[in-house]
Amino acid sequence: MPYFPAFLRAGRGAAARRRARLWWLRRERTTRPPTEAEAARLRARQLQAVLRLTPVAMGINLGNVAVIVHALWGQVAPALLLGWGGGIAIMAAMGLRGWWRGRQRGERSTASARALRRAAWQAGALGMAWGVLPLVTLSALEATAQFFVGTVITGMICAGGFALSSVPWAGTAYVLALGLQAMGALALSGHPQAGSLSVLLGAYNGLVLYTVWAYAAGLRARLLAEATAERQNEVISLLLQDFEEHASDVLLEVDALGRFLHVSPRLAQVLGVPARRLTQRPAWPLLRRWMARDEGGRTAWSALRARLAEGRAFRDHPLPLQTPAGPRWWSLSARPLVDEHGLPAGWRGVATDITERHLAHSRLSWLAHNDSLTGLVNRHQFRERLQALLGAVPVPPLAVICFDLDGFKQVNDQQGHAAGDRLLTDFGQRLLALSRRSDTVARLGGDEFVMLVLDIQRPETLKPLLDRILLALEVPVELAPGCQEPLRCSMGVALAPADGQDVDTLLSHADLALYAAKRAGGQRYSFFSAQMTDGSRRRAQLVQALRGAASRGELHLAYQAQIESEDLRVSGFEALLRWHHPELGDISPVEFIPLAEGAGLMGELGAWVLQAACRDAAQWPAGLSVSVNVSALQLAEPDFLAQVQAAAALLPPGQLELEVTESALIDDADTAVAVLQQLRAQGHRTALDDFGTGYSALGYLRRFRFDTLKIDRSFVRDLSRDAGAQVLVDTILAMAQALGMRTVAEGVETEAEARRLIHRGCTSLQGFLISRPVPAQALPDFLQAWCRRGAASLRPSLSPPAPEAEACGNATAPADAGAPLMHR
Repeated sequence: MPYFPAFLRAGRGAAARRRARLWWLRRERTTRPPTEAEAARLRARQLQAVLRLTPVAMGINLGNVAVIVHALWGQVAPALLLGWGGGIAIMAAMGLRGWWRGRQRGERSTASARALRRAAWQAGALGMAWGVLPLVTLSALEATAQFFVGTVITGMICAGGFALSSVPWAGTAYVLALGLQAMGALALSGHPQAGSLSVLLGAYNGLVLYTVWAYAAGLRARLLAEATAERQNEVISLLLQDFEEHASDVLLEVDALGRFLHVSPRLAQVLGVPARRLTQRPAWPLLRRWMARDEGGRTAWSALRARLAEGRAFRDHPLPLQTPAGPRWWSLSARPLVDEHGLPAGWRGVATDITERHLAHSRLSWLAHNDSLTGLVNRHQFRERLQALLGAVPVPPLAVICFDLDGFKQVNDQQGHAAGDRLLTDFGQRLLALSRRSDTVARLGGDEFVMLVLDIQRPETLKPLLDRILLALEVPVELAPGCQEPLRCSMGVALAPADGQDVDTLLSHADLALYAAKRAGGQRYSFFSAQMTDGSRRRAQLVQALRGAASRGELHLAYQAQIESEDLRVSGFEALLRWHHPELGDISPVEFIPLAEGAGLMGELGAWVLQAACRDAAQWPAGLSVSVNVSALQLAEPDFLAQVQAAAALLPPGQLELEVTESALIDDADTAVAVLQQLRAQGHRTALDDFGTGYSALGYLRRFRFDTLKIDRSFVRDLSRDAGAQVLVDTILAMAQALGMRTVAEGVETEAEARRLIHRGCTSLQGFLISRPVPAQALPDFLQAWCRRGAASLRPSLSPPAPEAEACGNATAPADAGAPLMHR
């Protein structure tokens, strides 16, 4: 009999322990098949997880039955309702009886495969029983009752599947039995949207099944890992013994009374006391006797006592010692131990001899200046250190790694400076943890970090370290309780002496490599090459040439048409910025737009595009709209609204449409929404570009209702070969229709794509199938050609026959369009 407990806890602590184990143990766990005894214990744990909350689950089943019977009484035959409800009540009673018997018998340690199969059959039976209701009654119910039944059935699919996820075949049987009947009920209901709803319900069922099996796989891996770990204790003990005998670090273990539980030969050697005597004396007072008697020793001892009193783990606590061999410095890391009752049971830690590092730090302390936030070396000290190394003859092989945190500005602006400081601090500490004693980690300012690594002669030597850094950043930073942020960084590397033999050249080349890594998408590293210098010179040349390009007549606009899906008439054009340099030729917007944003030229370019587009649109036939994209930098300008009002003065109300991308909203959502609301108050239409490709588009639609949603060309391109893209497009179109917004599909290049979009209800089409971008002076010829040939050539395959004049439409269709501004 299947049972439906609350969601099972995933065991995050167990997952953390697994990651901490040795790599060869993890390899054995993932490759070794379980023994029959382990499999029997695993099955028992699976069934116990289902049994645990059976009373609550059965109560929910009975409660849902009672609510449904009450809600449908009068719409469905009483005999059918009572018979259906009675059947489920009997199954629930059997489930409670099985739970009670299991409780009286006690928790069993093993279970057979037959028990799991029986649970799967019983789960399928309960799913079949629940599925009878929509299958028999849905077509005869009122719309409100249909919605109510659909909501309950959807919830039961989710709750039952997740509750049975520890026994995946039972969860699968239940979800399929209920879900397939629900899809059949939709097909028989005659609802106009039955096909689309069936597709969505099928995808939903698939997602629930995927979650069920993913959880089951995690549970299986965790249980096998625990069994394997028990069998490896002996091997781990041998490894610890070898570590104690050969490593320079010292292991410490103290019981609740403060006595040494274990004394390694290394500890006895360092303190100069026989191991037998150490085990007979209190650990902390003995350690206090060996500490330095100066102010530094007293301060270190007071800080250590405070940390011990807190009862929390600590790392790298310095201890100055006076040993028989002379002054030494230890770095102590320890964590508290607790017994099975959760009471303090002592401490376990590692003491690392840091004498050499401490002495070197003392000798250079009069030069040292640390970053006040992260405690790392600052820019001045880093340059001095690098200059000293590069001044040697010959120059030693070394590497300079420049880091830049991807997305730091967004965290700093949206979550506050405290969160940004936490991100910087954690990032710096992770770099420091991965560095060697001979390396130098510094923060140059902002989110710019740098690492100096010695003895690096070839890039291949450094790649393992760079890979470890990327791996270490996969663990998110906890900025606040319940708020985590992923760490992502780009890295640029320059090697000495090959890439430079002075500080400025080496740092400049590392910055160029960093820029290349960021352009490639971030979260990766790049090594400097000579070609990067050429690219840097070209970027500088383009930025210089871009200043004043509009006044020199080098910029012009091209326009791409948008047509109405219903009658194939042209409804408007999108404005696309083009740049033709007299010496460099045509330069792609993909190249010069980011340069303009970085150089602070987007305000000037955006104002020129807005003026030119409105000036050209004023000459068009009535009813044709013009669409202009607006960048995030323009929205933040104080005089932007005045620019729009001045440029659109010659146009009828509603002829200008302004588009924003999700990136503009992400940068400063509050400012962007406020500006968009004022634009609408002035009578201008707005569009959200590339909908669905960003991070939180639905959240923005709740805050501001756009006039138009633009479907990204990536969805259109995949429409014919990707079922997921079809579902997403259908969802976007249905949502836009429900919210009263128009839709424009970008990148339509084939008749097959246009046909699919029209049949799915897309309002407008845009792409090479209709027209490539044309200059302003060629628009009259294009409109005439479209009226004569273009619409007529597409009409047979895309829409029902219509009068010729209506398809040409003399360009009087209601204004509607939208397009990405200058990025094509």
